[in-house]
Amino acid sequence: MPTRRQFLAQSAAALTLGPGLAHAMGADTEVGIGLLAHGPGADARPLAVEQLMWEVSKRTSIDVRERPGRVDPATEALWDWPLVVWIGTEGVPPLSEAARGNLRRFLKAGGTLFIDDASPPGSDDFDASVRAEVAALWPDGPLDDLDDEHTLFRTFYLLDKGYGRIRRRSALQGVLFDDRSPILYSRNDLFGAFGRDTLGRWLLPVVPGGSQQREMAFRTGLNLVMYATCLNYKRDQVHTTAILRRRRWKADR
Repeated sequence: MPTRRQFLAQSAAALTLGPGLAHAMGADTEVGIGLLAHGPGADARPLAVEQLMWEVSKRTSIDVRERPGRVDPATEALWDWPLVVWIGTEGVPPLSEAARGNLRRFLKAGGTLFIDDASPPGSDDFDASVRAEVAALWPDGPLDDLDDEHTLFRTFYLLDKGYGRIRRRSALQGVLFDDRSPILYSRNDLFGAFGRDTLGRWLLPVVPGGSQQREMAFRTGLNLVMYATCLNYKRDQVHTTAILRRRRWKADR
């Protein structure tokens, strides 16, 4: 089985680095976000992905797909997205074994899963579901706090921590695999800070820090997109979307 770095070297030969992060062919030049269709959370933060990706396109040279896709984790569609976001508002049933196996292969091949707890303050039902699911999905190691030296906090903006719409937990958490974190978890409703209505008004308040906290949430979201787009950002500098497709058959099973 080739190493991850060998995969990157082989995949990079098919890519041409450009003024942004990288160029592949066709739709692979556009970075997008898939919303994990498990539980009601995929619809809980309307227009949040569109607003974040608009900010990404405005602040960087990344070509983006603003509209997210709804992703069934058991299907091949999972592999079309370098970043999949699981938003939750309440407890959910376990993933199927087919979904869990496909998601595990996706993560080990270079994909990123960001889990965003959007449940009401005081509710721990989604958090309990997340911890049970991550333990089953990723027996290699537990969720642990990310320190402020983690690459996520340095990919574009320099941050001291992850921000969100609320401040429920100061530290982001993640699992470690081959010098990166394929699963990241926030309890601070990150995507709740992003959505606007058709008149441009924010859909949800940001508390307690208001507009400054919202800006820091956008910076966290932009760093997340950059982190998921480049494997080992600032070292490998390789666009992930095409790599995931090329690696699909080679991923650990």
